[in-house]
Amino acid sequence: MKVFSFEENTNCTMNTSLTESKDYGVILSRNLPYKLNISRFVIPTFVCLIEGKCKNGTWTDWITDLRGTNETTKYFKKVACNITCLNPTKTCQNAKYNSNCSAINAGEESKMNNIEIQDGKATCFKCGSPFEVVKEVSLPKEMSNKFNANKTETDAGTAAEAMKNLSSILSLMGNLTVASISMGNVKGILKKIPSESEIKMSYFIYSSETDIKVLDDLDQLKNYPNVFSIPEEAAKKALNQSREKAFMSVFRFPSMTKDAENSPVLNDEVYAIEMGAQISNLSDNISLTFPKNQAIGTPVCKSWDGNGSRPNWTTEGCTTLTEGEHITCKCEHLTFFAVLMIPPEPISQNDLNALTYITYIGCGLSLFFLSIGLFMHFLMRKVKATDSMHVLINLFVALFLLNVAFLSNEYVARAGDITACKVMAGFMHYCLLSSFTWFAAEAFHLCLQMAKHSVTIKHYIIKISVVGWAPPALVVSIIYILGKYGEQTIKTDTSNVTMCWILDSDIHYYVNISYYCFIFVFTFTTFIVVLRWLSLLKLNRLNKVEKVQRSSTTTLDITTILGLCCMLGLTWSFAFFGYGALRLPSYYIFTILNSFQGFFLFIYYLKASRHFGDSEESKRTEDTNTENPYEDLSTEDTRKAI
Repeated sequence: MKVFSFEENTNCTMNTSLTESKDYGVILSRNLPYKLNISRFVIPTFVCLIEGKCKNGTWTDWITDLRGTNETTKYFKKVACNITCLNPTKTCQNAKYNSNCSAINAGEESKMNNIEIQDGKATCFKCGSPFEVVKEVSLPKEMSNKFNANKTETDAGTAAEAMKNLSSILSLMGNLTVASISMGNVKGILKKIPSESEIKMSYFIYSSETDIKVLDDLDQLKNYPNVFSIPEEAAKKALNQSREKAFMSVFRFPSMTKDAENSPVLNDEVYAIEMGAQISNLSDNISLTFPKNQAIGTPVCKSWDGNGSRPNWTTEGCTTLTEGEHITCKCEHLTFFAVLMIPPEPISQNDLNALTYITYIGCGLSLFFLSIGLFMHFLMRKVKATDSMHVLINLFVALFLLNVAFLSNEYVARAGDITACKVMAGFMHYCLLSSFTWFAAEAFHLCLQMAKHSVTIKHYIIKISVVGWAPPALVVSIIYILGKYGEQTIKTDTSNVTMCWILDSDIHYYVNISYYCFIFVFTFTTFIVVLRWLSLLKLNRLNKVEKVQRSSTTTLDITTILGLCCMLGLTWSFAFFGYGALRLPSYYIFTILNSFQGFFLFIYYLKASRHFGDSEESKRTEDTNTENPYEDLSTEDTRKAI
């Protein structure tokens, strides 16, 4: 083996004075399959295995050409010369540790990447440990016994005092750069900060098998749910303030004293990061990542400055990021950190009972009147339905199914059949998304009706039906396959109510809330335009009529506006006010309007069928013609209306 050195903008030169490749942390076996043992402390940019009779000019040219390559492995083959060049870093990026040559506390000399090369292909496994070598330091009894392992609670005041006195442990470390510290049930790591030129981002991990460790192999970050990173900026600030006693530390305090509000803490663990200096206003934040572990409530990252006998948690200087099953805290200062789970504010039992009665009565009436509307449309209708009536009836069907699913949901949840509950949750979710989609379809149809000229769409009803029913089915199928439906509990101040619904709150927000927000923007815009159009039309007609019965006009206006609100799903927007002081009033308004939505739509159906729909018979061909219902007005009137 030969060792080559490259410099920028120069040709490849062979260093003939150093022929021992092990000086560069590379050892090659002599038997097939070839095995390269590469130290992780000195990883070459790339390594080339040369077999056969290769001319110097040939393989040095190939190596020179590889300097800028991003390929993991490149294989050259000729009659008498084979060369396999690889990037050791990329080859071993996702490699696993071999249990036969690995251990948590393995020494530095065993940290090797083993690459096996055969037939131009390379496979890698790792030996040693992904962590820095850590030895435990024996503490005096007055320090090691600060926290009694037999106590169920860790005293917060004692924890704050212990973190302030960490610098006294440095003298006990001797020549060690990293040490493990145990004080009863409190565990942590103390690491000396090297010279400024050697400072880099430091990563600490925690797991029940390893306790807190300093991670050396960054490719393994994804394998640990608890990860804490301290940026270079923080280490340099600590070094500038205390050059002789600069250190960084991470400690875990299980079951720490609760705050005055007895706030629930994620996984019942508090972490402290201390560097023996005043570190704040970091531009590159300290990062702490925690597993969510199906905790109930909204996660909020908070910190405590260590003053007082119990924590006084604050969000100042910390931001919370939630991604999938992980919660990440980004903080610009050092102190005690924890993720507090803010539980959802429970509804009082009296309010829950009132809302339940309103819901069941309203949904029952809506179901009854929607049934009558469907009965009248399919069995009593004497003329062919218009496109407007077809779209409205599809909305009737979606809301009818949604009411049936909602009224039967709690009974299915009480049955205790998990599979049936998942199916019921998926069915109700499908009905909800279909209802939202048909709100948008109604708005789209109104836009076509308001067009100045008639708009012809081939197979209009078939196409709009596919759009209204198919996409929700696809979304629900994906969520069902992911296993996100099941039994959910609604908490009150005295009891709990179970129902079959979406288990993941993120899916609820991303799919339901986001989708309705998109629908609402479209339908509300259409609602404003329609109201303006109708008001202009009505004003134009009133100018031609000498006597107007104002009472009937007022009734018509209220009925039209309420019917449009229900038809376009605008009543669902009251869910946006379900926070803060408006939370409870919005619940009542939302429940009343949406529970009776079917009843209001039935009234609108009667007026629509009498004025616009079933009394007009249109000639249909294979191409469905969606016409402006007001196009019988004069051109001047239509122009004014638009």
